[in-house]
This record gives sequence, C-alpha cells and structure tokens, in this order.
Amino acid sequence: MNGLLFLGSFLSYLILMIVIVCVAAAGFALGRVLRRSKNAKTAGTQTVTEDSTGSK
Repeated sequence: MNGLLFLGSFLSYLILMIVIVCVAAAGFALGRVLRRSKNAKTAGTQTVTEDSTGSK
C-alpha cells in the first residue's frame, strides 16, 4: 500500500517537473527569437546610419 502511494506521489512530481521544464524551454526559445529579431533590426539601422555618415 505504501509503495502505491509513493509511486503516485512520484509520478505527480514527475509530471510537474516535465511541465516546468517545458515552460522554461518555451521561454528560452521565445527569448532567443525575440533577441535575434531585435539584433537584426539594430544591425539594419546601424548599417544605414554608418552608410549615411560615411558618405558625407
């Protein structure tokens, strides 16, 4: 009986851990996408700025 209770508790925590890892992975992936997008926009504006100041 105690083994069954332990197994149920263990599986409950295992599922909780899987959910937490999935949320963390999704946040990491979203952060990478947003950061790369921001870097690409920043690089595009810097290139235009450098070209316009270099041509003067």
